[in-house]
Amino acid sequence: SPAWLHGAGMSLRGDTLVVGHNAAASLTTACQRDWDATAFEHLHLLGQTVSFTVNLSGVGCGCNLAFYLVRAPAKDSNNEPTRGDCPWSPYYCDANRVCGQWCPELDIMEANAWSLATTPHRCDRSPTAKYLLCDRDGKGINTNNLGKNAYGPGPNFTIDTRKAFVVRTSIGGGPRGG
Repeated sequence: SPAWLHGAGMSLRGDTLVVGHNAAASLTTACQRDWDATAFEHLHLLGQTVSFTVNLSGVGCGCNLAFYLVRAPAKDSNNEPTRGDCPWSPYYCDANRVCGQWCPELDIMEANAWSLATTPHRCDRSPTAKYLLCDRDGKGINTNNLGKNAYGPGPNFTIDTRKAFVVRTSIGGGPRGG
């Protein structure tokens, strides 16, 4: 079935998604004007690989182009979708409680031309569907920890961010990372 990007600040140029400053989107199962808590696309990625080409040549220091997954919509203790504090995405949740609601988050890429990080964030187990606390810092890896010539703009870097490159993330094959 088709999936839709619900949000703002993006455009298509041929087969390229161009993301503007302060853009945000959620993947949904229907193209609708208003947010529907039941329309979030639930990806089944265990044992799969997410791969995309990115061009960060225009994303400078102090900017962050992020591609991440969250377990939306946020749920209350009765397993019902619950609205948070952000009118631009009322059912949004993440591991930093940005809109007032917790949920697990996988940062596949938070990057600019000088640094790239990938970070999984766990949430504490809860007896209900509502998460009560998540690991804000996560357990990630950053290109700054890979050596001074691993990543950056220029031919002396292994990944030259003046050019487009492929980001590939494989998700473990089972619920316990097997």
